[in-house]
This record gives sequence, C-alpha cells and structure tokens, in this order.
Amino acid sequence: MRPLGRFGMACALIAGLITIVPLTAADATVSGTNGRIIYSSVEDGDADIYSIDPDGSDKLQLTHNSVPDTQPAWSPDGQSIAFVRESHGVPAVWVMNADGSDGRHLVEGTNPAWSPDGTMIAFAGSRQVLAPTQADSSEPWVQDLSVVVAATGDSWQVTDAASDDAWAPWVRWVSYREPVWSPDGTGLAFIRHRGGPTPTANAFGWSLLIASVSDQAKTLVVERAVPGPSAHPDWAPDGQSIAAITANSLFGTAFIVVVDLASGSQRNLLPEFADNEWPSSVGWSPDGNRMVVTTPAGLFDMSVDDLARNPITTNASAGAWQPLNPYAMGLVDPTTGMWHLRDATGRVESFYYGNPGDLPFMGDWDCDGTDTPGLYRQTDGYVYLRNSNDSGVAETSFFFGNPGDMPIAGDFNGNGCDTVSVYRPADSQVFIVNQLGDADRGLGPAEVDYVFGDPGDTPFVGDFDGDGTDTIGLYRQSTGLIYYRNSHSQGNADGGFFFGDPGDRFVASDWSNAGIDAPGVYRPSNTTHYFRFTNTSGSANAQYIWGHRTWLPVAGTYTHE
Repeated sequence: MRPLGRFGMACALIAGLITIVPLTAADATVSGTNGRIIYSSVEDGDADIYSIDPDGSDKLQLTHNSVPDTQPAWSPDGQSIAFVRESHGVPAVWVMNADGSDGRHLVEGTNPAWSPDGTMIAFAGSRQVLAPTQADSSEPWVQDLSVVVAATGDSWQVTDAASDDAWAPWVRWVSYREPVWSPDGTGLAFIRHRGGPTPTANAFGWSLLIASVSDQAKTLVVERAVPGPSAHPDWAPDGQSIAAITANSLFGTAFIVVVDLASGSQRNLLPEFADNEWPSSVGWSPDGNRMVVTTPAGLFDMSVDDLARNPITTNASAGAWQPLNPYAMGLVDPTTGMWHLRDATGRVESFYYGNPGDLPFMGDWDCDGTDTPGLYRQTDGYVYLRNSNDSGVAETSFFFGNPGDMPIAGDFNGNGCDTVSVYRPADSQVFIVNQLGDADRGLGPAEVDYVFGDPGDTPFVGDFDGDGTDTIGLYRQSTGLIYYRNSHSQGNADGGFFFGDPGDRFVASDWSNAGIDAPGVYRPSNTTHYFRFTNTSGSANAQYIWGHRTWLPVAGTYTHE
C-alpha cells in the first residue's frame, strides 16, 4: 500500500536575515590534515625513500634498492607515492603504496607531481637534442613536460620548449621542469631554466611559469611568467600563492619566496639561509600552516607564521607532506551502479550494487553500527537494501511511496536503527515510517506525514540538534539555501543558512565528531568535496578533490577491514 498523506500549506520560512556566502575554491580554508613526511636519503649507502612523523619519530625505510630512489611525491589521498628510480643512468617515474609495497614502473622521466584528482602525474621528460641553428657547432637541447595516467601508464607531452619565445642567439637550451598542480586542477606551475652555450654552463634565465590546463591536460597555455623563483615551486593548499626557492649568489644567501597569485607580489620568508645551508626544496603542509624545508643539514618543519624551524631528520632531501582527509564520503556512479566508499584514512572500497538510474543512499539497516547501501527505484517505489559493503543482491526489498518520490533514510525515532521513508517533491510532503518492509511487499501507510518545504528542493536527513533523532532538511540547489526541522511535525524551519554554489550536490554527516550532523557538498564542476562543521553560513572548514563529475555523493558511517 502506498503512503497517504495530508496536504497543507508549505512552511519553510526562516526567521531573520541570512547573508548569502557563496563557496569558492579560494574560500576553503583547509585542504587536509598533516600526515607523515616522505623524503629521500642515502643513509644506507644509496638513495632510498623513507617516511617519518613530523616530530622526527617512527622513521620507516620504504624502498631497499641498489639503484637511487629519489623525488618522492604523495598522491592527493595520501595512499600512494610517486618517485624517481634511476637504473643504468635512466631515470623513470614509479608508483608504490604508502607502505612501500607494490612498486611499479610508469614512464621515463623526473619530477613527478600528482594531479589533484589522483588520476594523472605531470613529470619532466628526457632531454631532446635539436639540430644546431646557431653559428657555433654546439647542439641545442630542450626538456619538456608530459603527463602520464597513473592507472595505465599512457603519457603525452604538454609543452613545446623548442618553440618557446625565450630562445635568443645566446640561448642553447631551454628546460621545463618541476611541475606542480593547482589545488583545483585547472593550473600547472613549473620552472623554465634556460642558458648556454653548453649544457653545463650557468643559467641566465630562471622563471616560474603559470599555465592553465586545457583539454584534460592535453595542452598547457602559459598565462604569465614570474621572474625570480629558481627552483622547486609548490602551490599553497588554498590556491592563492606559490612558494619556491630563490638564491642570491652575490651575497651567498637563499630565500623561500612566496608569490601572491592575485597581485603578483613576492614575499621573502626570513630569516635568510646561509650559504652552507641553502634550502633545496620547500613544501606546504596540507593545512597550509607549515612547510617542510630541505637544507644540507636535513629536513626542518617550519611555521609559516613565525618561521620557527624544528629539525625532523638529518641526511635527507626532497621532503613532502602527506595529506590526510579524515572525512568519510562515498560516491556512486549512477550509470553503472559502481559504489566508491572512501573512509577516514583515505582508502577507497569499490563495488557494484544496483541498476543504472537507481537513487543511492546509506543506512544502518541491521542495527550493527555500520552503514551499508540502499537503493530507491523511482519508477515503481521499490527499496533495495544490503547489509554489507560489497557486491551482491539485495537482502531486503519492499516498496514504499509513489513513482517520483525521493528516498530519505535515518534513525527517525532514536532507537539506533535506520529506516527508509520518502519525500514527495511535487507536494512538499514528508512520509515517515519506523520499520523496514520485506519479501517485496508494500510497507503500508506512513506513521507520520506532514508538509515541509517548497517544490523542487532536495531532501536530506540528519541529527541537527544532537538529540539522537534524525529529522528532515532541504537543500535548494539554485541558491545553496539549507533549512531544516528538529521534529517530525509541520511548521517553520528551526534553522537555515546558505552553503555552497548552485549545482552542488548535498549530503550531511557528523564530519567533526561533534555529535551534530552538518553540511557537505560535492561540486561536480571541479570534483571537490567541501565540508562545514557547524550549521551556519560560512566558508568550508575542509575540502578535498576526488571523484567524477557525474557521480552522486552518499554519506554514512562505514569502515574498511
């Protein structure tokens, strides 16, 4: 039997004035939390990759080879490491797990840098000798940037140094190297190094180039050059600045310089490094508050605010900070039924469940404390529930609602078990039931029904006041308006605020473990998740990039073995 409800006046009024605070990538204040630091060291006789906690404890050797392993780089989810392995004088980009296992060769090259979505790695390719074009007999050469697909090893070149406008009669070589992606994946920064007349001659041209990425990284369009920085750029997590190394050989000093991308201004971070401890690399911490700096004395953890330096370890180079994103989020591909559940460690579990077009959600159907998949088939109102996070058939199925209804799942009576209810967008009606059906039968009439919201708003469920009972909220995609009730009754909204941009896809969960569910949005345009820890207007408290533009977000409490 389909639920029958009462019709009434929609009441979604919010008292008081609410200021719209549109969320942009630059608004997000945190891209992740700070994990371990990886680096290269020759302490065992040849260069290998190590990881260590920022306080210098728990050092682990990840590679054990007789050939050099250098230039490590964390993947955006903190679960994989790209690095350079040089065998018989030929450097190549490799990828391994965070614990050093399952290393595999990708492509010849150096300077690996992960794209923010974790699918591609930019790198500097091999030197290519060109035909002489000048009066002298020295052969000019170039070094270009390329991109490789991390999963397949397919690669392509994205720059053309041979046609660079930096060539002049005295220029005998142009090298593009040390790429780094912008946090939103739309830009790439890298160093252009040019000089002559021989490959070993001192350079007379260093520039930090800022390029936009087009055609899914098939080409780069250089937007501008920033003279001064000479090595190892790293984009800040908030996307607003780039740190790099610059040296003043005349005075025997080197600086870490921070370039503000909006104004182009540069700021030297003091104190200066003396000649015998020039920094050779710098990397932002994922939270943007610290830097890991490599000098001849080893690795240092440096505060961005007061520049205080804490030693991490000696005999090390090329330090990089692991991003941790402890906000569990799931994504479902509605065209294939593939689920991708990312837990608080960043590990992703993928499996198939459902048919194309089914609406996905999650809940604790067997009251064991773990959320598992649910599906709602809008064409006939059928519910399909599974009690484990893996492929298989539904263990519980029944129908509830009318075609076109939208599923809402939660613990609506505070008994520790989730049930499935529906929201009817055409009538702004909520139908609540506190039990599950079975055996493909109808669930029966709703136990509670009421009117809430405006037609077209998207329903979600959460415990917004921390009383242990889930209630209904609504999200208006066109404006980012969020409003909710704290009881299952008709009336005005108990709270409301703005978060996100038009077109974002909304979920709610207890991201900060505060006992209250708060908003999260998935932005398909840049495949970025934004999290807010309170039910108030404002910028995101955390973010990370992961997913595909067509995928749908789901939230729940799940763990991976």
